[in-house]
Amino acid sequence: MHTRIRFESKYLLLTAVSGWFTDFEGTVVAPDENFSESDIRLTIYTNSLYTGNEERDNHLKSADFFDARRYPTISFRSTAVTANEAGLHVNGLLTIRDLTQPMEFDARLIGISKDTMSNSKAGFEMDTVFNRKDFNISWNQVIDKYGVMIADEVKLHCDIQLLKL
Repeated sequence: MHTRIRFESKYLLLTAVSGWFTDFEGTVVAPDENFSESDIRLTIYTNSLYTGNEERDNHLKSADFFDARRYPTISFRSTAVTANEAGLHVNGLLTIRDLTQPMEFDARLIGISKDTMSNSKAGFEMDTVFNRKDFNISWNQVIDKYGVMIADEVKLHCDIQLLKL
């Protein structure tokens, strides 16, 4: 499918460092065509984290961050989904490591179309921001008098393509 889950955080509080999760699965059960009141479930496999730098990937998978060995998945499930002019407003519960926190975001409906095999597909984009310390991901390193190595704020962006079954 054509879905991508990307995260980024500031490094040295100056530039963004991005990464992706390459292995995940999810479902959206929609009772109507506008996706209102949908049930959304997502599982992300933390060991699939990729930033393009093996040393950084291994550190992010370690107990300092995601602790992929102990917590192999990140999960999200919706608690309320309402349609709006832009697409959807989604409330749900995000679990990272052993902590579950409420999360809300807007998903922009890009469009609905049929592919070359006549499968019906819908495209969405979503963005949200959260504090990694809310999930006990607090490792950092002080850099001289200028601050810390990694910002607490994490931006999450998803390009989502759904296949109607």
